[in-house]
Amino acid sequence: MADLRIATKIVSVSFVVTAIFTASGVVGLLSLRHLVAAQDREYRVNVVALDRMTTVRSAVGAQQEAVLAYILSDPGFYRDTYAAVIEQSDREIDVQIAELRRLALPAAEHEGLRAFAATVTMWRTARDAALSAARSGDQRKAAYVVLVRSEAIARAVKDRANAFLAQLVEAVADGARQVKTNSVQTARLMGLLLFSGAVTALLLSVLTARAISRPLREVVDVLARVARGDLSRRVELDRGDEVGQMGRSLNETLGVLRNAFEEVHHRASHDGLTGLANRALLRERIARARPNAVRGLHVAMLLIDLDGFKQVNDAHGHAAGDYLLTVVAERLKAGVRADDTVARLGGDEFAVLLDGMDHADVDAVAERLLADLQAPTEFNGTVLVPRASVGVSLWDGEVSIDALMHDADVAMYAAKTGGKGRVVRA
Repeated sequence: MADLRIATKIVSVSFVVTAIFTASGVVGLLSLRHLVAAQDREYRVNVVALDRMTTVRSAVGAQQEAVLAYILSDPGFYRDTYAAVIEQSDREIDVQIAELRRLALPAAEHEGLRAFAATVTMWRTARDAALSAARSGDQRKAAYVVLVRSEAIARAVKDRANAFLAQLVEAVADGARQVKTNSVQTARLMGLLLFSGAVTALLLSVLTARAISRPLREVVDVLARVARGDLSRRVELDRGDEVGQMGRSLNETLGVLRNAFEEVHHRASHDGLTGLANRALLRERIARARPNAVRGLHVAMLLIDLDGFKQVNDAHGHAAGDYLLTVVAERLKAGVRADDTVARLGGDEFAVLLDGMDHADVDAVAERLLADLQAPTEFNGTVLVPRASVGVSLWDGEVSIDALMHDADVAMYAAKTGGKGRVVRA
């Protein structure tokens, strides 16, 4: 019975009751089909928009890295390679934004897309100024333009993208409220028509209404949770009719949304090459450790910079350099506790946050990490020997996070100037 189409159920009941019940069944069927079609259309548009928006964010991030690498590279093969990456990512951004504009999005979401596109245009203006300066040989000016402007523009891109995602979630919430309204109105109309029928019609209609309204209420409950930002609930409808199809479509949509949100959050807080925490996530972890530092539980920052990394890239190519960075990341993660934080701050610079460790143990850990990092490794038949300098700064929670990072940075540069391959405590 549960796998029969709703039309078949209603027709079966109509053979037993008056024409009034037939009318109620037709009204209920048309309303439900319209509801299913509207929700399916809305979900598809929002999921496609979310997927394309995620692709645009990734392309912008890749382009920002390529621009910085372009500026820091000398004219030649590597600079041409980065120029090709910039050109390819520009095409990808334009294609995805054009596809987003073709979607049947509401006016508010189109306005959010327009604002995001304007932010991308701002980035391109800053980028072109930096590239022009780099091509003219003024790398200092080019680096200044990128480092000063790209941070603000990257935040703007993230904020605009998050606003766009919030609009998509709000669209799903509006759909949930509309489903609830339509379901209530349909139930009232069917109840009014059925009440005017015979007792038999009333009893049969109650059974039919329960078979339809219960799963609809479950769907409405799930959509109401989505409106509140809860994507953990699923619709449990093992049936082959339109309601079951709507439930399966909703479950697929929720799965895509969960994966997309998790991916966006992970990309925003982790390094794309090594999978380590990025600078933003590291600062969050440091702030979380402040109460421990204030209570006297030792917190330490280790700043690690690879020695001679540029020579590895120049001699063996960037693939070898990327491989070496991933090896260093794995060795750092393997050398600390599960509660400690290992981050890549950019380029060949890493950081380790040790929370709740004695000062003597901090020095021992730093020396052990340095020794582990400098073990040889092989890439495509070539033996690479990483070298690093380590700066250590202890934190009592009284100074700012920036001051803690600065002290570790000063100690690291002291290690470099003192002969490299050393550990220096601030």
